[in-house]
Amino acid sequence: MGRIINSITDYIVKIRKKDTCFIEFNSTHAKIALDLPMENKKIRWFEEQYINWEKREEFLQFMAENLPHIELNDVYDNLPVGYMECPYLGTIAIDVDIDSPDYHVINNRYEDETGQPFDLDAIIWITPYEQALESYEKRKKFND
Repeated sequence: MGRIINSITDYIVKIRKKDTCFIEFNSTHAKIALDLPMENKKIRWFEEQYINWEKREEFLQFMAENLPHIELNDVYDNLPVGYMECPYLGTIAIDVDIDSPDYHVINNRYEDETGQPFDLDAIIWITPYEQALESYEKRKKFND
């Protein structure tokens, strides 16, 4: 049976209603977002072939073993306004409060003390509620 999956922006604005962290498993998008060197900057990062599904499974196992009380939600990535569809890319919203002890357990597994990711195939991101709301409104206006 099919299910409805929210975009990360919809999830933040409609459900969580506060700053939210999520994890992506896409090194191509990470390089773009972090402005790192790339061979081909015209790559469409939102294609399933760029997802590291093994890293995603490792994350799910880590959470099940260490923080099973934290709710995880599959979410679609934020695409630029104008894109109407893409495949599910493995992104997971993590229902944990920013700066909580649980957040730091997760963050310390994926970033060093300076905030640099250990691996571009599994990056924790934080989207502030206000930024998500702005993005949500832009997409809504475009769709109307």
